[in-house]
Amino acid sequence: MDEKTSEYDFLNLSKNYSVKSNITRDEEIQFSDKIYKYNKYSWKQERNIIITNKAIYNLKKLTLKRRIDLKILIGITISKNSEEFVLHCSQIDYDYHYTSPRRKIIIEIIAKNYEIIVQEELKLYELTDKYLNEYVTLKDEKEKQISYTRMPKNEKRINVKDYLFGNQSKTDINKNSISSKPKFKNIKVNYNDFEIIKIIGRGFIGKVSLVKYKKDGKYYAMKMMRKDQIISQNLHDNILLEKNILMEAQCEFILSLSFFFQTNERIYLITPFIPGGDLYHKLKSELFFKEDLVRFYSAQIAIAIQYLHDLGIAYRDLKPENILLDEDGYIKLCDFGASIKLHVTEKDSNFAGSPEYASPEIITYQGHTSMSDWWSFGILIYEMLYGYTPFYNMDKDRMFDLIISGSISFPKYFDKGDENEEIEYKVSEEAKNLIIKLLEKDPGTRLGKEGLEEIKKHQFFYGINFDDLGKKKIKALFKPDINKNDLTNNFDEEYLNLDIKESPVENWIKDEEYNQVFNNFEIKEEDDDFEVLDPVEMVMSTPKEKI
Repeated sequence: MDEKTSEYDFLNLSKNYSVKSNITRDEEIQFSDKIYKYNKYSWKQERNIIITNKAIYNLKKLTLKRRIDLKILIGITISKNSEEFVLHCSQIDYDYHYTSPRRKIIIEIIAKNYEIIVQEELKLYELTDKYLNEYVTLKDEKEKQISYTRMPKNEKRINVKDYLFGNQSKTDINKNSISSKPKFKNIKVNYNDFEIIKIIGRGFIGKVSLVKYKKDGKYYAMKMMRKDQIISQNLHDNILLEKNILMEAQCEFILSLSFFFQTNERIYLITPFIPGGDLYHKLKSELFFKEDLVRFYSAQIAIAIQYLHDLGIAYRDLKPENILLDEDGYIKLCDFGASIKLHVTEKDSNFAGSPEYASPEIITYQGHTSMSDWWSFGILIYEMLYGYTPFYNMDKDRMFDLIISGSISFPKYFDKGDENEEIEYKVSEEAKNLIIKLLEKDPGTRLGKEGLEEIKKHQFFYGINFDDLGKKKIKALFKPDINKNDLTNNFDEEYLNLDIKESPVENWIKDEEYNQVFNNFEIKEEDDDFEVLDPVEMVMSTPKEKI
C-alpha cells in the first residue's frame, strides 16, 4: 500500500525511493521544500530540506548532506523582521542558519515532533534583528568548547504555541491597507458554469473575458491562460503567485479571486468584474488628469504597493493598463504575473515589467528589490499628469539610455495637434518634486526606501487622510459611466473585437506528466491563513522541439 503523502511534502519526496533509502523505515516524511541555508561566511546556498517525525535532513539537490536528530535541538531563534531562523543544537553538533517563507510550517512540524520525543516544549526565541548570523554557533566554536552556544538569553524566549496559533499577524501589514472584504471561498466550478460574453483584455499569455455565472446571473472577469505557454515561457511560479495573491490579499485596492479551476489545457482565474475599465483607457480619452484626481488615484496605488511590500512581494508591472476603476471610482490593482516574492535582503536580476516603467536597476540587470516599484510609481504619476511617460522614445535602446542617465523635463504646454492650439499643464511644484524624488536613479536614495509612511509625508499628499481612504470613506472625484445595457462601454475596442474562441494548445501539454506540474495550483479547504507561498521549482522540462 502506498504511503500517504503529507500536504506539506512540497517536493513530493515521499514517493522518491532514492531519497527514502537514506531515512530509516520508521520515519515519515512530513515536510519537504527548497530552502536557503547560510554557511559560516553568511553565503546563501540553495538546499532541499526534509523534516520527518524524527529528524531534519539537508540535501544538496537529492544528495543527503546532513541529518539533524530532533532530540539534539536545544532551541530555535527566529527574526521578527525577516524569514530567517536558526536551529540550535546540543552535543558536538553546530547550529544551522536558514531562511524560508514557510518558516511557520517548519517550526510547527519540528515543535510537534520534538514534544513527542523529548516530552517538553521546544524553546523558541524571537529577535528584532533582521540577520541572525551573530546567533549561530559555528563548528570550530563547538570543537573548542562543546557547551558553547550563541543561543539568546531567556528574556528573548516566547511561547511556541502563541507564535504558531496566536492572533498576531505573520507580517506587519500597514493599517491603511487592511480590508473588510470576505476571504476567498473555494466553490467548485468548471468552464460550463460560465457564459463567455466578450473579450475585455489581453495579457502576455492569455485573454480576459467578461463572463456570466449561470447559477446566479452575476458578471465576472475570467482570465484564461494556456498551460503550454506557461511551461514554455517558464511562468509557472509567477502564475501560482498571482493566484495566491488574488485569493488571499485583504486590501481594498487589490483585485480578489472569486473562483478558480483548471483543465488539462488551461488555468482559469475568475475575479469580480470591474466595470469602469482601466486607467489607460481613461487616460487615452482625456489626454491627462487634473492634479486632484492624480493625487486621489496615486494615494490608493501607494497603499496597494505597500500592502504587497509588507508581504515581501515586489509587484514589478505598475502601469495604467493594470489599474482598474470600480463603479464607485476607486482603483483595483490587477495582473500579478510579473510579481515575485523577494526576501528583504534579496535582489532579482531578471528583467521584469514593461520597458517604459522599468527602473534603471532592472534595465542594467544589476539586481533590483521592491524599490523598483516606487520608480514605476513615479513614472505613472508623471504620465497621469502629462499624458505620456517621461523617458519614452520609439527607439527602445534610446529610451533605456534615457532611463539610466537622462534627466526629467516638465513641459508647460501640450500641443493638441490643431493649429495654434495648446493646452497649459497646471502641475504644482509639489507634484514635480515628488516625481523627482521617486525617479532618483539610485534606489538607495529614492523616495520610498522607508515605505508608505515616508511617501505619505510628502507635501503632494497634504490633506489626504490615508486611514479614511484605505476604508473608502473619501468620496471619489470621478465615477465611471456604467451602461447597464452594455457593460463593456469602458473597455477598449481593440479587445472587444477579438474572437472569444479559445486558441488550440500544443498536444504535449495534455500528457499527464506535464499536467502534474500544476498539482500545486489546487486549493485546499483548510488554507485559511494568508501565506503567499514560494512555488516548488518545476521538475519537468519542456520538450526542446516545442520551445
